[in-house]
Amino acid sequence: MRGDMLSVRALSAIAILALLSPPVVRPVAAGGVIAPTRGVTDRVLEDVGHDGVGQASTPTASQGNAASWVRKALRPKLVDINLDDAKADGGALGSSSRPASGIKDLPADAVAVDVRFDYVVPDTNIEGTTGRPDTLIACKSFLVHPESVDPYGGELDHFKDLGADPDLDRRGGEDVAARNVNIVAIEPMPGMHHVHHMHLHVCSDDSKSWARHRRTFEDALDPGFDELGTTPARGDKPLYCAPPSWDRGSGCHGTAWTFLPGQNGVLFPEGVGMRIGDGPLDLRRLILEVHYDKANEYPRVRDRSGIRLWTVPRDDAVVHRAGVFSVADPFARLPQSLPPGEKKVTYDTFCPPGCTKRFETNMNVFASMTHAHLRARRVVTSVGTPDARTGEVPDDAWRSVVNDDGSGTATGHFSHEDQKFVPVDFTVKAGDSLKTSCIYDTSADNAPIPFGPSTQDEMCMQVFLYWPKQYTFLCGYYGDQAYWCGDAGMFVPKDGSDRQYHSEACHVEAGQSCDDRNKELGFPLKDAPDKGEPITFLTR
Repeated sequence: MRGDMLSVRALSAIAILALLSPPVVRPVAAGGVIAPTRGVTDRVLEDVGHDGVGQASTPTASQGNAASWVRKALRPKLVDINLDDAKADGGALGSSSRPASGIKDLPADAVAVDVRFDYVVPDTNIEGTTGRPDTLIACKSFLVHPESVDPYGGELDHFKDLGADPDLDRRGGEDVAARNVNIVAIEPMPGMHHVHHMHLHVCSDDSKSWARHRRTFEDALDPGFDELGTTPARGDKPLYCAPPSWDRGSGCHGTAWTFLPGQNGVLFPEGVGMRIGDGPLDLRRLILEVHYDKANEYPRVRDRSGIRLWTVPRDDAVVHRAGVFSVADPFARLPQSLPPGEKKVTYDTFCPPGCTKRFETNMNVFASMTHAHLRARRVVTSVGTPDARTGEVPDDAWRSVVNDDGSGTATGHFSHEDQKFVPVDFTVKAGDSLKTSCIYDTSADNAPIPFGPSTQDEMCMQVFLYWPKQYTFLCGYYGDQAYWCGDAGMFVPKDGSDRQYHSEACHVEAGQSCDDRNKELGFPLKDAPDKGEPITFLTR
């Protein structure tokens, strides 16, 4: 393996979500390989010394069974990053030298591929600019391809094949040509402190959202192709962006990455990664979504936030495709608001057996990241196997799987400024249940706190990195009728033992439900977000 986890120091500077493939791809094909072959196992289990030279190893009796040894070997390196704009100026193609990186053991032949904004934040204090002056979500489309592939059919006009509008077709800035295509590490590049989160959405060739977000403003085109990259996108009215992977019919099917404040760069386990190309599991058409918090406080500031993909030329560097799996409440839809004036409020949410039973292979999870907002104090995710007869997970059968600091303890301590991937080592099997418990302190509030995208609202979410990639990238609360399970438009019904034993629940420390406490305080209650909504459920 590449080595043990390095010590982590958070950068200051939030968030949702994940998938690499379009919906026609089924989990059985994820990564091309379901489990390590003999040859892969031999290569994965390497001891890497300080000189970086690996020696093949085989499990000993003291190292336990081979499966647990492989999972232990497949731990990521989680690293410190301290980004500045000079460091972020590196590019994929034509760069004379490799940009600096906070990833200590990055392979010597790794080349940076940047998917990155160049954007002037509009003045959201002007009425009508955005729905809320303090919240701005901007999106931008990118076409990422190997430099050996000409996506334009030999024509000089960029994006000639993507539409009939000559103004749009002659624009550039979306084209990212990659010298290497095998992604072995990912490093976030938050351009300013108030970047709340970033998502890198993966879209199909016919994606409506991808076509829409080739421009970032309604009132102005983004600048034309500029080899020097010196002209940022600038306008007065940003083009509205609903997170594409959560927008049914968008043609986007999950995220290749999610950035939250304090996140580290991640060097994937040996043999695990992502790939640029035009295959069903590859990255090609991407939308970078950047959520700016307190946007009204920095009008006309230029931002160059983005995601850096570290790539190598060796095809055998990516044997298993990495996946991103989001559970609990992936899109801040939970119905019960948190009652004010409480030292401890607990909200339990589930990814139920009714969804995980659709898995066609186990998920080998190697890293975890928690997301919530300012009142969250602890977040713990547990895995349990239900009783085959009743569908219930006994209280003593839940296994806490979230390590907050890499020490092996599952305390779940949460800090909004330190939302980073940490190493974990567990397997989610078909039919398992995942329970995420978010614990909040609302003692300083005098009104109920709803769940929503603003930092002043709350969230409850867990993001996992795992292999081999499966189709399901969302699993959790959708409403009173359904759980999210798979794509943004894919649901399983909330019925039977799932409803009885794996439904969301919110209560204050005295045991009273959150709705009852809010009602007692004289506050109105909310309906489930899917009330009256016609839902088509998955069939098998």
